[in-house]
Amino acid sequence: MIEEPSLVRQLLEPTGSGRSLGERRGFAQVEWSGRRVLAITLLASFGGALLMPIGLYSAFPGATSAALVFTVQVVTTYLFLAGLVVLVGLRGEKQRWQRLGFRPIDVRSLAGLLAFLASVIIAVNLLGGLVINLPAPRDIFLFGREPLQVAMMAFTVILAAPVGEELFFRGFLLQGAAHHLGFWPAALVSGALFAFAHASLQLFPAIFVLGVAFAWLFWRTGSLWAPIAVHATINGSSFLVLLFFSSGSA
Repeated sequence: MIEEPSLVRQLLEPTGSGRSLGERRGFAQVEWSGRRVLAITLLASFGGALLMPIGLYSAFPGATSAALVFTVQVVTTYLFLAGLVVLVGLRGEKQRWQRLGFRPIDVRSLAGLLAFLASVIIAVNLLGGLVINLPAPRDIFLFGREPLQVAMMAFTVILAAPVGEELFFRGFLLQGAAHHLGFWPAALVSGALFAFAHASLQLFPAIFVLGVAFAWLFWRTGSLWAPIAVHATINGSSFLVLLFFSSGSA
């Protein structure tokens, strides 16, 4: 059995040949045509626009009912994206999940990286208020702050969103585009579409940078678990900061 390289080595190894360890592990080694990638992206955009909740804040009299419907509709959207990619985009292919990047990763090093990242994010937010005063993140708690409501929002933000978004934007779109354009153009394109999908001009620059960073993590490691874990850590840390301040002001 071949021992997996450490996460530090995967991230820091020079790419003198132009190929990262991630590429040698299978990143972007796909045979998806440009038409297929474009068609799936357009279908995902159209389907996502139809499924994402619109006006739920005022559509339901009960906060818990609104939070439940919001969670169900968001999770349904991500399931739609995953099904579209796996069943249509990768139809007829073997080892579909591995092709999307679900490969082993150095768990111990990743856990240390995530703990450090969470500490930095919480400290920066507490000291600088970078997330606290932004209207879009605060919308998370428009449904209320009862335990069940918070639990549903936490599931959506910390688990469903990172897995669903990374599977589509990095596992499929980034790899498909990188196969034809090369990594950096594909990272910029996927990062821009990732930011655009969040429908916030105010947050567009930050989300775009995060999208490119997630792409870089995937490219360097060859494992989709890396950007999923970092994405979840960023969302979770910011969620905790928002929860703390919103509870204090209740």
